Amino acid sequence: DCEVLLKLKGSDLATITGVNYEPLYNPHKFKVERKRLEFIDEAGVLGAPRLKLQKPKANLTYRVIAADFVSLDEGTGIVHMAPAFGEVDFEVGMHPDYCLDFVHPVDLQGKIIGNYPFSGKFVKDADPLILDDLKSRGLLFRSETIRHTYPFCWRCEAPLLYYAKQTWYIRTTAVKEGLITGNAEINWYPEHIKYGRFGDWLENNVDWAFSRERYWGTPLPIWRCQSCSHPECAGSVKELENKAGFAGLKEP
Repeated sequence: DCEVLLKLKGSDLATITGVNYEPLYNPHKFKVERKRLEFIDEAGVLGAPRLKLQKPKANLTYRVIAADFVSLDEGTGIVHMAPAFGEVDFEVGMHPDYCLDFVHPVDLQGKIIGNYPFSGKFVKDADPLILDDLKSRGLLFRSETIRHTYPFCWRCEAPLLYYAKQTWYIRTTAVKEGLITGNAEINWYPEHIKYGRFGDWLENNVDWAFSRERYWGTPLPIWRCQSCSHPECAGSVKELENKAGFAGLKEP
């Protein structure tokens, strides 16, 4: 049984903002890396933000923050934050006022890594094992099943995970105003698309992640040097053949 130490109304949640608490699973204890956004380099110079690997910390604590994206329509008004697994979480976690920890305990196959009691399991299969583990440690106050929206693949109906990872973008935001101006000069048919679906898309334009990874489609002709990681983009097969170390093409 758990002991209730404090009860708060929704209007009083601001009183716990900034409070530190111990995470249920310290990533270092289970051999999982922890990164944090930093704006200062080793020389103490302010520069571009980067994720820096953090040293293991036995007494690791996290911080309660306040944000305006939490819905008041349902739930308690308190949500967990996982910058590595959600777009809004990522934006808030990477904000210089917060700089939340960036932890990736799940691989690209959706399986838990590290040496947790449930490592190697697909995340949804690990749910009951996590509950059992928390209960055995006296950390589970209550568990229940609720109905809410969740993303599934429209082809195979497999549960999907939001997953932050590096990819290639085209900086379409740099030409946003030009795109909007050009759209205004086009005679659309049907006309409502001009300032409707397409116009809204331009107004809310974000950089285009054009390297979406799929089982079909054309791969990007980009290679990285194994020594210095310098990226090299080949414009044609002939150009690729002239590169040092080329040993022929092979179908995947």
